[in-house]
Amino acid sequence: MPRSFLAVLAIALGLPFLLLLAIVSSASGVSASVFTSALGLVVMSVVLMLAVYEIKRIADLPPDAH
Repeated sequence: MPRSFLAVLAIALGLPFLLLLAIVSSASGVSASVFTSALGLVVMSVVLMLAVYEIKRIADLPPDAH
C-alpha cells in the first residue's frame, strides 16, 4: 500500500474517532448509543472509501490487463 493511502486512511479513521471520543466522554448527557452509531458510520464510510479507491484502481488499469 502506498504511504499516501495509509495517511488518508489514518486521518479518515483517527480524526473522527478521536473527536467523537472527546465529545462522548466530556458530555454526561450523551448516551453510549450515540457513540456506537457514530462508530458504525465511521466504519461504513471507510468501507465506502476503500471501495471507491479499488474501483478507481481497476479503472486506471490498461485495457489489456482487465
